[in-house]
Amino acid sequence: MTRKVLDATGIEPDDAPAACRWAALRNQAHGLDIVATVIHRDGCWAQLHNDAYFARSTCADSAYDRGLEEPQ
Repeated sequence: MTRKVLDATGIEPDDAPAACRWAALRNQAHGLDIVATVIHRDGCWAQLHNDAYFARSTCADSAYDRGLEEPQ
């Protein structure tokens, strides 16, 4: 799940070998915070336009796929 969010937001796309560095922090029993730099290891800025939208969308799709909630 975390990898899907990282790919969707542009933090660590599947096809980027020099992606941003990141860490996932568990803040509650059912919550996870992702902290990431905005610069790739090669010095280029990450393309993070609408990253919050893509993160929410990916999480909602994953929850729906697991039968946890209905689509909105």
